[in-house]
Amino acid sequence: MKTTRQPSSMDKTVGQRIRLARKIAKLSQTKLAEGAGVTYQQIQKYENGTDRVGAGRLFQIAQLTDQPIGFFFTTANETGADAPGEDILADPHMQKLLGVVARLENRDLIFNLVKIADTFAMTEDAAD
Repeated sequence: MKTTRQPSSMDKTVGQRIRLARKIAKLSQTKLAEGAGVTYQQIQKYENGTDRVGAGRLFQIAQLTDQPIGFFFTTANETGADAPGEDILADPHMQKLLGVVARLENRDLIFNLVKIADTFAMTEDAAD
């Protein structure tokens, strides 16, 4: 009897991280797929969490996106999320923000953006 292995919640987290790493690296699904030796449809399945990604393939993806392998396994507690199960990097708005910041080349602009975000956070903390 053959059993079907379904993607777990960690597999879905890894898929979300693949998408984020790809966006940070400014790679299309097609370019990442070409580098990893799979189709862009397979990359979509990994990112959507419908297919599990093997260890060897994940290692290739980590190299192609210039991310440490641990990036793909970071849990909510490690990201500093406030609520159990909340993963700040899974938030589409955070992914978009990181993608935009990754496109910036001027380090002074990035530094100033961080200062602005920090000011917003302090204002929000004071309101609580």
